[in-house]
Amino acid sequence: MNEITTIVFGLGATGYSCIRHLAGHMRVLAFDTRTAPPYLDAVRSDFPQVELLAERDMPRALREAERMLVSPGIPLDHGWVAAARGSGLAISSDIELFLQAVDVPVIGITGTNGKSTVATLVGKMLAASGLDTGTGGNLGVPALDLLADGRDAFVLELSSFQLERLPPPALAVAAVLNVSADHLDRHSDVETYAACKRRIYGGAERAVFNALDAHTRPPAAIPAIACNGERRWRVNDNAAIVDGCQLPVSALALRGSHNHANVVAAAAVAHQAGVQVGEHLDVLVRFAGLPHRGMLVAEQDDVAYVDDSKATNVGACAASLEGFGNGAKDIVLIAGGDGKGAVFDDLAEPVARHVSRLVLLGRDAKMLGRALGDAAEAVYAADMRDAVRLARAAARPGDTVLLSPACASFDMYPNFAARGDDFAAVVCATGASSHRPARLRGVA
Repeated sequence: MNEITTIVFGLGATGYSCIRHLAGHMRVLAFDTRTAPPYLDAVRSDFPQVELLAERDMPRALREAERMLVSPGIPLDHGWVAAARGSGLAISSDIELFLQAVDVPVIGITGTNGKSTVATLVGKMLAASGLDTGTGGNLGVPALDLLADGRDAFVLELSSFQLERLPPPALAVAAVLNVSADHLDRHSDVETYAACKRRIYGGAERAVFNALDAHTRPPAAIPAIACNGERRWRVNDNAAIVDGCQLPVSALALRGSHNHANVVAAAAVAHQAGVQVGEHLDVLVRFAGLPHRGMLVAEQDDVAYVDDSKATNVGACAASLEGFGNGAKDIVLIAGGDGKGAVFDDLAEPVARHVSRLVLLGRDAKMLGRALGDAAEAVYAADMRDAVRLARAAARPGDTVLLSPACASFDMYPNFAARGDDFAAVVCATGASSHRPARLRGVA
């Protein structure tokens, strides 16, 4: 066994994947500031050789270790991370371990919104072209858990938290889809956040970016496709144009102009990875989206109830309003939660055009109300059941009750999926549902 000693800081899914990757090859110490982290019992049962550290053990552990692997949920200015640096430990991450372990092309995708949809679509395009492709990272499966013999390529969704602690990743294809204000509780301002996103371009062979968003532009030396800046890769009112082929928006399962942009971006990334996109247009046409990203959960009394719980920031909520609204104030919006330091003023314009009633809940509900109260009438809910009750009372036939919170879920739920599941359960518990997604201009 190698004599290197590694501290894994964070016992969530990422930390557990690091332990599984390293245990048996080196000495591993594990630490979490939480009393009952989610993978504590799994580490105890699956890797009894891993020493679980308490706070009092950390000074000794820092003397014994050479490296600390820091999970993305832990800020790099955390006291124990700073102490590790001060002790001379290398600070690393699961993505760095992953990149050291693979010798096939890795495609990386980031952006404030749409990166899960695009990463999934790119993975499907590569698989359709015959490549054994692992898709994950910030999306679903931790990167290290994707490792398997025989893989031809990997597609990783990468967050700003993952990128900020990563050396130049030297990806085969790197893409930044868009940048809007998010995670300002961790990043000092939008420029700092955008700079973290653009770290994905370090050493990249090829790139894809959004010509309409200067924050996404890669270094000039990297061969790049500028989506919406090139005639062969753009969206218009009627079609998504991919490598010059026109896909009528009426034919796409994904709805909403921002999702049509996601289709173009995914096709451009796949093209940069060597896929003959024109041979696999059916993949783009049939893809209907991911859970909690604009999914119709019920239709009751001619009112559609839509779960867009993944809209955890202002930009995602605004895109959802544009996707589902028609300018006739036909949306009752359920929003609120942990705003992550965001300013909600940019929501005022789309709310004024599309929303008849705001139903606000969670820690930052009042902050949302102050920012948006002039754009639409606001009421406040105690919990999700109360929110659905208030939304149902405000909705008219033909309206959409849209859960698109513009906030993280952690003040009330363990994650956005649990929030979306609760919304769906409450809605469906109160009446029969029938799914007729064709009437929606949805998002995913």
